[in-house]
Amino acid sequence: MNIPASFSRTFFSAAVLAGFLFSACSTDTPDPEFTLTNSLSIDREEEPVVLTRDAIIDKVGEAQINDGLLPVPYLNGKALSSQVDDIDGDGEWDELAFLVNLDAESSQTITLQLVEEDAYPDFTTRTNVRFGVLDDGEITNREQLSMTADELPVGMFERFQMDGPAWENDKVGFRQYIDGRNGRDLYGKKSPQMALDTVGISDEGGLEDNYHVMLPWGRDILAVGNSLGLGGLAILRNNKPVRLGIRIDDERSNIDTTTYELLYEGPVRSSFRLSYEGWNTGTGKADLVNDVTIWAGQYRYTNTVHLESSNPVDTLLVGLVNIHNQTDPVVLDDATENYTAFYTHDQQGYDREWYIGMGLIFPDASYLDYRRAPDSGPGVTNSFLTMFELEGEKSLEYEAVAGWGVSDENFRDSSYFRNFMAEETRKVATPVIIE
Repeated sequence: MNIPASFSRTFFSAAVLAGFLFSACSTDTPDPEFTLTNSLSIDREEEPVVLTRDAIIDKVGEAQINDGLLPVPYLNGKALSSQVDDIDGDGEWDELAFLVNLDAESSQTITLQLVEEDAYPDFTTRTNVRFGVLDDGEITNREQLSMTADELPVGMFERFQMDGPAWENDKVGFRQYIDGRNGRDLYGKKSPQMALDTVGISDEGGLEDNYHVMLPWGRDILAVGNSLGLGGLAILRNNKPVRLGIRIDDERSNIDTTTYELLYEGPVRSSFRLSYEGWNTGTGKADLVNDVTIWAGQYRYTNTVHLESSNPVDTLLVGLVNIHNQTDPVVLDDATENYTAFYTHDQQGYDREWYIGMGLIFPDASYLDYRRAPDSGPGVTNSFLTMFELEGEKSLEYEAVAGWGVSDENFRDSSYFRNFMAEETRKVATPVIIE
């Protein structure tokens, strides 16, 4: 359930109505407050913040929340772009997500106003998930789809718009090759508007590769091939990488069941889940769940991975394509104490025509090292493979980052991208303090 995404009123009228309803039902009760503190020495623009339902109930009491009222965050009298999300699928919202600007080493106090569902402000949509599937001659946006090993691989432009689910915000876009390969591709954006709903669809309504040419919104800018792309997954078995999935020229998937599920979608963040049951890794089977989340205003997306196998310890691999990269990757481990950034910066377009910076941000605790996949062969190729030792619950959360020199000319400069990665790493490692 994402409340704001379903409204069509203007922000002004909804906000005015919200204020009226709140004042009518709360009389002299002061608005509940939360203090947000940025402890870093850098500004945080459009910083993602999440308040849980329980934290809000602690401030306002349970009665009004149970009556169906929804929280809207305000700063200095202005509603902040926000949404409420049902994380566990039980029909009730669990989290309030919003964006806020915080100066370096400063605090801001936000207030919450509780409004009826139909009075929630209508904010500009700045995130989007699209999984177009061709069924009976018509392309529909699917919220759920499961496929068996015998159904994969799927040929390009045969069933899936953009070869699988795609996600975007106002800065950048990505896609997942759910056709069996499970690599990750990159869309460079020149416009903040949401574009991917119609990308890959011909004028006649069929599937078409129309995103490898420059259009007003942008284009596909990255050659992926048989690499893992930007943030794709594999596992180390007998000292060799085993892809989560197969190549397009294979006959049958190495995963028993592959499932896509949209979790939530809204103006400031969107998320979906990829579940892989019965992944044949060569030395037994494993199950893997990958939640992908994108926030507005960011040049990155978040991956949360959970792995289950019979092994006490597994080495998970997260890839970074290097097909057109001619420079050494950078391991940036001095930006903060407990997180590392791994990135490349080079002319990495299809014909080396654009500068692209790409990277991963991850916790130090499970990081081992990185290795390079071969440039050719039957398995994973053309990838830097970051290695993570997982045991116990076998979970990993990491960020995949991309900056295109056409979206922002600053990304053409390697020093700028290094500083950018350092600042992003510090933000990930040091969340906003909520009191």
